[in-house]
Amino acid sequence: MPAVTSLSAAQRLTVRTAADAFLDTLPNPNTVRAYAAGVGKIALQLGEHRPLSAVADDEIGEALEALWGGAAVNTWNARRAAVLSWLAWCSEHGHTAPAVPAWA
Repeated sequence: MPAVTSLSAAQRLTVRTAADAFLDTLPNPNTVRAYAAGVGKIALQLGEHRPLSAVADDEIGEALEALWGGAAVNTWNARRAAVLSWLAWCSEHGHTAPAVPAWA
């Protein structure tokens, strides 16, 4: 009979679950809409079903560059700020989360 291995809470928290949990905390529908554009697309780019704890800092930077590297400065700043807020929220709530690298 195969052994059953229990996953830790950190391993069960997926990128999409973390993104949705963060967006659910935002009280203003306009903020949710604006942040969802950045956080949602990053989640898709990283792989929604991956554990958040398995995502490296550089992957965040690479995803930002791939999605908005050629965008207008205001778009870049808005999307980067949304992702920064999301990852800060994750860390503040005790989740192992990557950071936006300084080069991004």
